[in-house]
Amino acid sequence: MNSPKVKSHLAGLKQILMPRPKDADLSEPSGPAQALFGPPPERAADGKSRDLVDFLKKVDIFKDFQQGDLKRLARIVHERDYRDGEVIYEQGQPGAALYLVRDGVVEIVRRKRNGEEVSLLLLEPPASLEEWVAMGGEVVRFTSARARGLVSLVAIGHSDLEALIRNFPTLASKILMKLAQVIAIRIQTFLEAEFFNEESEQ
Repeated sequence: MNSPKVKSHLAGLKQILMPRPKDADLSEPSGPAQALFGPPPERAADGKSRDLVDFLKKVDIFKDFQQGDLKRLARIVHERDYRDGEVIYEQGQPGAALYLVRDGVVEIVRRKRNGEEVSLLLLEPPASLEEWVAMGGEVVRFTSARARGLVSLVAIGHSDLEALIRNFPTLASKILMKLAQVIAIRIQTFLEAEFFNEESEQ
């Protein structure tokens, strides 16, 4: 039977040999997402963090994730509110983050060469958009997004994912796989729509 002194010594060895990644490494990412949204807010144990975890669970990308993974993810995301008509991002500008619609309605529009804007779709919670931006690379947006009414968004930047890759590679791998699946479906849907448009014009 181990004495309390031996147990304390073993616990100390475990911390040295298998240190847990510090939460500060996750909560202080740098990059475009932080520049736009600021650092992740401090979340007291008053239910706000739990509400965010509950929201993330509703998003298709994260619906199969374990509770612990969602809690870890909730610590690094950025939140921001938008007024009615406020531009969320502009066509032709480089992307900064994956967006999740938490509250309100986001309108996606595309500007034609003559300057006319065409409304493409409306997104409501818990929709996601700009998935490819979080994957990294120089992605230039081909649409714009604006708030229709008051909108609350959650954002995850490429730099946030890089922090996860360093500290929690298994969780980061799950997210990247889900993002790849969503992007593949979006591309297939776009190509099919283009094909049927060409067929109808003949």
